[in-house]
Amino acid sequence: MRRKITKTAVDNLRSGSHDTFLWDTEITGFGCKITPAGRKVYILQYRTEGQDSRKAPKRVTLGKHGDITADKARKLATRALLEVKEGGDPRRFRQSEADPTIALLADRFLNEYLPNKKRPPRERTVASYESLLRCHIVPRLGDLRLDELTVADVESLHVSLRDSPYVANRALVVLQQALDQAEAWGWRSERSNPARHVERYREERRGAKKEVMLSPEQMAALLQAIDTEEAAGVNPRACAAIRVAFWTGWRIGEVLRLEWANLDLEKGVAKLVRTKTADEEYRQVPEEAMAILSTQTRVAGCPFVFPSHDFSTHLTTVRKPWVKIRTQAGLSDLDGLGPLRLHDLRHNVVSWDVSRGVGLEIAGKNVGHRSRSSTETYAHFAPDALKRAADERAQAMRAALEQTKPGFGSLG
Repeated sequence: MRRKITKTAVDNLRSGSHDTFLWDTEITGFGCKITPAGRKVYILQYRTEGQDSRKAPKRVTLGKHGDITADKARKLATRALLEVKEGGDPRRFRQSEADPTIALLADRFLNEYLPNKKRPPRERTVASYESLLRCHIVPRLGDLRLDELTVADVESLHVSLRDSPYVANRALVVLQQALDQAEAWGWRSERSNPARHVERYREERRGAKKEVMLSPEQMAALLQAIDTEEAAGVNPRACAAIRVAFWTGWRIGEVLRLEWANLDLEKGVAKLVRTKTADEEYRQVPEEAMAILSTQTRVAGCPFVFPSHDFSTHLTTVRKPWVKIRTQAGLSDLDGLGPLRLHDLRHNVVSWDVSRGVGLEIAGKNVGHRSRSSTETYAHFAPDALKRAADERAQAMRAALEQTKPGFGSLG
C-alpha cells in the first residue's frame, strides 16, 4: 500500500502472516516494513548506477520505528538517495554505529572485515558468505539490534533451515564469525556470542566411502562416455577439463582456473594459484594430461587454458556435461555411493596411487592434500601393495640366491 509515511500512518500499520510494506508517496523507495511479529522498521529500496534492471533493487534498513521517528527516517532516506546520485551505495550508509543491527553487522563484515583480513578469503568463499547473509540471516534477523539477539533467535534461524542441514550449519558458522567480530568492535560484550550455543545438525556425508577406486572397466567406460558426449555436441573444452581432472586428480576448480603462463608443457609442471591449501603450489602433470593440455587452442587476450564462451574468463562449471557423461558411462548409481561425483575422480587417483605402493605423502602431494591425515583415509589400499612388494622382493632374493648356488631351489 502507498501513502505518505507519518507517525500516525506507521502506528496504524498492522501485521499479517507475511512482511507488510507501506511505501511513501513522496520519496521513491522509502517505506516501512512490519514483520509478522509486529516489528516495524524504516527501509529504503534503490538501484545504484549501472545496476541490472532485471535484478531486484537493493535495500537498506534506516532504523526501527520507536528508535527513530518517521521524520528522522525520511531525512535518512533523503541523504541515502543523495549518496546514490553521487555514485555511492547506501549499504555503506549507517544510521548510527552506537545502535547497530544485524543488517549493519552483515554489511560491515562483508565490506570491511573480510576484504581487509591479513589473508582475505577466496572469491568463492566471500560469495558463499554473502549469499548466506543476504538470503537467510539478514531477512530473518536483520532488523534486530545486536544487543537484542538471543540464543532463541539464532536457534529459530537454524530451525528454519532444517530441511537443508548443510545450509543451516554454514549459516550458523557465518553468523558466529560475524558476531565474534561484533565483540571485537565493541558492539557486543565479550564472550556473549549466542551462535556458539546452538548445536549443529548432523550432515549426511559419504564419510569413509569417499575413498573411491574405479575398476579398469569403469574407467574405460568413463573415458568412452566423454568421447561419445563430445561427439554429440558437448562443449569440447568442458570435456577436455574433465579428462585432465581424471588423469591428475586435481580439484575441478584448479583445472578450470589453469593459465597458460603457469603451465610448462616441456617439463610437465603446472603452477596452481590460490588453491584450497596454498596461495601457490607446483604440481607434476602426467603425460596423459599433458597430451590433452597441448591440444587446447590458445585464445588471444584470454590467459586461461579453458576459457568461457565469451573468452572473458575461464569456465566456471562443467556440472551439466558431467551429469551427461556419468549417465552415459553407467556411473549414476554406484553401490554404496550413489552417483559418481566430479570430486570422486580425485579420490580415484589417490586410491590408485596408494594401491600401487606410492607413499601416502607423495600420493597426497600429487593432488594437493593439505596434510598427511587427508591421505591416510586411503591407507587401507596399502596392504595389497605391500604384499606385492614383499612377494616381488622375495622373488628377487630367491633369483639372486639361485644365481650364486645352482640347484638351490629347495630353499625353504
